[in-house]
Amino acid sequence: MTQAAEILDRSRVVLLDFDGPVCAVFGGMSNQDVAVELRALFPEPLPEGIEQSPDPFDVLEYATQFGDLATQVEERLRQLEVRAVSVAPATPGATDVLEALQRRGLSVVIVSNNSEAAVRAYLHANGLEALAQGVSARTSAELAELKPSPFLLQQAITNITADAAECVMVGDSATDIQAAHAAGTAVIAYANKPGKRDRFTPHRPSAIIEHMTDLLGDGSALT
Repeated sequence: MTQAAEILDRSRVVLLDFDGPVCAVFGGMSNQDVAVELRALFPEPLPEGIEQSPDPFDVLEYATQFGDLATQVEERLRQLEVRAVSVAPATPGATDVLEALQRRGLSVVIVSNNSEAAVRAYLHANGLEALAQGVSARTSAELAELKPSPFLLQQAITNITADAAECVMVGDSATDIQAAHAAGTAVIAYANKPGKRDRFTPHRPSAIIEHMTDLLGDGSALT
């Protein structure tokens, strides 16, 4: 049994990141195109770093210093995320893993910096709503609540009436690891791209996997 599978065996709740472990949110619709649309909402020229960034969250973060504009940018990002997940490719093995976790009696809560609306739209469109017991995701332009803050994890833990020690976070970024450490949960890092394992190791995750099905050991738990 792998280290990740051993962690799951002693857990009751899986706090599952969305973009990466479940689907590639901007895998069918370019995140750079989204960033361009968000930049169009600003009435004045932007700093070069923001003007050139392909990351919509960089644009949203910059908007937070402009009051009501931040709300407008976040709302537009939410709309674009909902559109993006309608064509987002599923992560290989993700549905099999969700089904296996349900059979094993583990609760899954999606914990994401993406909008709650986008997460729920994807789950609904792909028939996965029954496999997730909750969603703790972005609902406003309050970026201080997003990972690496533990806020979304703590909210998920509270809503499902669990203790941090019963939970494990599964995510594909350093901010997931940092948020899990701050929330007091175990964390399995999903190194789904070259170089991520080396980047994750200094953050000391509880385990590292390279495929979602690695969560279930040798695959026998899928049957």
